[in-house]
Amino acid sequence: MFLFFSALSIAETKDIIFPSKAFYLGVNVGGGSTEWKYLVDTTDPSDTSYTTPESVTEGGPSWGLVLGYDLSKNFAIEMQYMQFANANIQLSQYSPYPLSSMISKTDAYSLSGKFLVPMGHTHLRAFAAVGAGFVQRQDPLVNFDPDITFTNNVKRTSCVTPYMSTGLVYSFTQHWMLESGFQYYTGFGASEVDPVADFIPFAWDAYARLAYQL
Repeated sequence: MFLFFSALSIAETKDIIFPSKAFYLGVNVGGGSTEWKYLVDTTDPSDTSYTTPESVTEGGPSWGLVLGYDLSKNFAIEMQYMQFANANIQLSQYSPYPLSSMISKTDAYSLSGKFLVPMGHTHLRAFAAVGAGFVQRQDPLVNFDPDITFTNNVKRTSCVTPYMSTGLVYSFTQHWMLESGFQYYTGFGASEVDPVADFIPFAWDAYARLAYQL
């Protein structure tokens, strides 16, 4: 009888800590990087074309906002916005691009389904999420065309690609949650004469999130 009521008490506590049909709001802070370095030829730089970057400096702080809805203690739907650190891209003086360097900005949105599994009789859950990401790039060489007069205006391009994340979330109370995880947005690249023109960087970060559940 004691074991029965103890199990019932644990189940009731989890129902309170992990409520269903509840919205939550959160703020992410962390560190990560875009992946412009994918365009740098590190295998045989002396034999590369001059249309790819000579070097890239990227990585740094990231931040974001999230709105989620718990359908149950094991599944949630999340919408998220992320801002990644700028990338500093160095180009060859012999390249067709009219710039020797530029700063490219990347941000992203995602809509994902989040699967959560309680870890024993604790307030801790492991999770994995998968969904769609909308990644945006902003800099002067977006859609560069050597046959069109160049203006040094910042332009924007974007793509819809897969999104995934994994980590742990700890519920202090019914309302406050702390999450730590890793997330990844795939980008876009094309095999073309001027690859910098249409490349959209892959992006990732490791983050901590504080969220309030309504």
